[in-house]
Amino acid sequence: DLKKIISFPKLNLLICNMIHSKIMSDINLICGTPYGAVPFVSYISINSEIPMLFLRKERKDYGTKNLIEGNYNKGERVVLIEDVVTSGNSVIESSSKLEEHGLIVSQIITIFSRCDKKDIKYKDIPIEYIYHISDI
Repeated sequence: DLKKIISFPKLNLLICNMIHSKIMSDINLICGTPYGAVPFVSYISINSEIPMLFLRKERKDYGTKNLIEGNYNKGERVVLIEDVVTSGNSVIESSSKLEEHGLIVSQIITIFSRCDKKDIKYKDIPIEYIYHISDI
């Protein structure tokens, strides 16, 4: 359960720095899958000055009714951050939502991959990982 990392500031900082070191230089925006990756993305955004998007699991039926919160323009390149990948379904779902709004998912990074294969992809984008279950 990587959500508990937020209670360990030194470990949280280490993980955020590892993610940040993998982010491509031509990225315009950073977004975390709902909701496990959001704390990591928030820190990385503030620390690296990469604007952040907040992606909801589903559109609200009140208020702004936005699925994506934050400022963005169609055609901007996004790095999507995930906490744990098992099948890749949440990455696929999140990437699809971003693309439906005209954004380009250029990079996907997960902290931990539980997937049997080490070379999983979304379309032609490899899902990079910090740790893989086979490494443990």
